[in-house]
Amino acid sequence: MLDTITVRHMPFEFPAEIDPVFIDGDHERSFAFIAGSLLLPHLEPYLIRSMKAAEKHVTDPAVLEGLNKFAAQEGQHYQMHKKFNATIRRAGFPGLEALEKELSDDYKRFTRTKSLRFNLAYAEGFEALTMNAVKHMMEPNGFGDDLPVFMQMVEWHFVEELEHRTVAFDVYDHVCGSYLYRLIAGTWAQWHFTSWMRRVTKYMLKAKPQPKRGTEQVAKRTEAAPLIKPTSVGNLLPGLLRIYLPNYSPHDVKISPGIQVLADKYTKMAIKIA
Repeated sequence: MLDTITVRHMPFEFPAEIDPVFIDGDHERSFAFIAGSLLLPHLEPYLIRSMKAAEKHVTDPAVLEGLNKFAAQEGQHYQMHKKFNATIRRAGFPGLEALEKELSDDYKRFTRTKSLRFNLAYAEGFEALTMNAVKHMMEPNGFGDDLPVFMQMVEWHFVEELEHRTVAFDVYDHVCGSYLYRLIAGTWAQWHFTSWMRRVTKYMLKAKPQPKRGTEQVAKRTEAAPLIKPTSVGNLLPGLLRIYLPNYSPHDVKISPGIQVLADKYTKMAIKIA
């Protein structure tokens, strides 16, 4: 299931002001999701640049088609996240600017100074980890009904991450093909972007601390839990171990049929598809 990569132009609009604690009573999980959103307008242009740099080395038409659709999907993703992130910056987190500049400078430096092999391995490391996290959070049927617009954006984005889950692997394998290098550079990439996200989450918690929770707040947190499954190294471990094996291929990863239902839903919602 979910073998077609569809580029959807979505109509999402966000209010001028938004409560950054969108999971009631849970600052940390809310801010961790926001950290992921803040990451993307810096990371995804880097992924696109890396794929486009590899384009001239790709001789397989199927790999080339996947590369181009991957870049088109990622372009839509980061533009939408930029719109959402603008609302978060108005919620009172002045330290985000410096953190984002640091990350942006890293990705510009990687493009300028690192090898194509490194940049493609970084892309594959990100996509492999993301695919497993998204699969864990989304299956079998996504986040549920009557989602706020931010969570609709996340759900749409996650569906497309699963659609293009094989592309970065295929491009790296086609152009470079070294398992050991992919393992080392991809693991470093996962440390690089997840450590930045943890720093952002920590800063946001410091700027807007989690209040002590009474009985009512604990109940709210429990009610919100089905919306987004908690992720940790422990509950992601089976999928994570798989991506580090020599015989790993995202082509072997099975996706729940319910995710195809969501893909069809967002195709109908789109203002334009390609």
